Amino acid sequence: MKGVVACPQPRAADVGAEILAKGGNAFDAAIATAFAQMVADPFMCGLGGMGTFQYFRASTGERGMIDFHARAGGKVTPDMWAAESKGRTEISGYSLFDDYRSELGYTSILTPGTVAGFFEAHRRLGSRPWRELLAPAAKLARDGLEMTPFAADFLTRDMMPGIPGGMARVSATEACKRIHLNADGRLYRVGELHRNLDMADTIDRIAEGGADEFYRGALGRRIAADLEANGAFVTARDLTEYRPDCGEPVTGTYRGYTVCSNPPPGSGATLIEMLQILEHFDLGAHDHGSAPHLDLVARAMSVAHVDRNEYLGDPKFADVRTDLMISKERAAMWADKIRAGEFLRTGKEEPQSCTTHFSIYDEAGNAVSCTHTLGTGSGVVTPGLGFVYNNSMKLFDPLPGTRNSMAPGKARTTGMVPTILYRDGKPAIIVGAPGGSVIISAVLQAILNIVDFRMSPVEAVTVPRIHCEGKALHAEARVEGAVCRALASMGHQVRHSPISFDPVMSRAHVVQVDGNTWRGAADPRGGGGVAYAR
Repeated sequence: MKGVVACPQPRAADVGAEILAKGGNAFDAAIATAFAQMVADPFMCGLGGMGTFQYFRASTGERGMIDFHARAGGKVTPDMWAAESKGRTEISGYSLFDDYRSELGYTSILTPGTVAGFFEAHRRLGSRPWRELLAPAAKLARDGLEMTPFAADFLTRDMMPGIPGGMARVSATEACKRIHLNADGRLYRVGELHRNLDMADTIDRIAEGGADEFYRGALGRRIAADLEANGAFVTARDLTEYRPDCGEPVTGTYRGYTVCSNPPPGSGATLIEMLQILEHFDLGAHDHGSAPHLDLVARAMSVAHVDRNEYLGDPKFADVRTDLMISKERAAMWADKIRAGEFLRTGKEEPQSCTTHFSIYDEAGNAVSCTHTLGTGSGVVTPGLGFVYNNSMKLFDPLPGTRNSMAPGKARTTGMVPTILYRDGKPAIIVGAPGGSVIISAVLQAILNIVDFRMSPVEAVTVPRIHCEGKALHAEARVEGAVCRALASMGHQVRHSPISFDPVMSRAHVVQVDGNTWRGAADPRGGGGVAYAR
């Protein structure tokens, strides 16, 4: 066995496995998988997006992060939208405006980081030529892929009040309509072949010229000119000066494992805080899915989100108390409050967003956990380039003076938590998920299911799941009615979904390493593929 790839898009997993089978390492497979994901799920991730990449290099023992968060453009000012703000969505905190300025169109775009991030990963870690790793994605875009149920669902599902639907998103620019609407003006149906020749050409240009072509070359100048001409806040200077952030992961412990996740503005510290709170309780003494089990998990989720909302931000612009959030003392304090029956809720909740993930492991012991995203997609396509830009302006606070107020060069907070758990210094669980702050809940429960309940990876990502960060405990339909009634009697406001495999619960993807046995798992809540290289 040469390696394993787990991600939401089966054909992208195949691409990564093929790179491993040809002698590439986990990092080569990561890059090839990521670009294939951009073709397969063009509103989940893309060249115009952002992400966070955790890696383990077996030859040196190095644990590292490459964060390529999107950053606000140089023309942004903190108070520029304060007077026109219509508030924020009840369950997400997305900023609301009558004209959708932070959600759709050029004004919703932040400086993209995706191409720079993956190019940096290749520079540091890759073993195969960059051009070779991007070639499969360009071929997929030219040959076409069948529309998948999950990709179609995003563009057809009902959105929360104040948020435009899929047709409005696709129709935000004529260039986007031309690519993502069929010849008769409708959205592509499941099973229909979707080609994107413009995106294939753009990937070819990046394959030839690297990140410089996207940010500082002829392609970058074309991007900058389009953004400038249409009122975007991102400038040519923002593109030319963009660099990813490279450093170490945030580190904690859980039941003998070393837990490494991403630093702020990502939510790795929140995940570690939840785990370290729950370490004070014997979860395995309860039946999985019972009210006592879910009560403890929900309370740990809720109190950790209190700290997330209080302390998380871009460390380049705010004092982020990561040390406090991951401290054992803080975990013990929250555990005592949980034992005392206290409820601490923020009243804030976030639905899933357009995001994807992959977990990869290879025969040399290298590992990658990477989450990347478009926000929910701006609907903007520069004519002839074929890719959608992010719309992450909506995640800033339009009011000045807060931790998450907008400012030039600032990154917004994110629920992404690409995570690796180590045992005896080697990767044991590689895990992550797409889906807003629900990512944290999905990753947490996948870890608990493996560590505390001794589940296989497939079981861990399949069993019923809950989410709790604000005023309610959300439970899938498969959580028993009697359990939900018991949780309500304990003081929880239970929202019992009618959907058995609810995609809102996010889609965790796991690789477990146990000696010479590697097992991958893809969440069945939407899409999902595991591919092994032999």
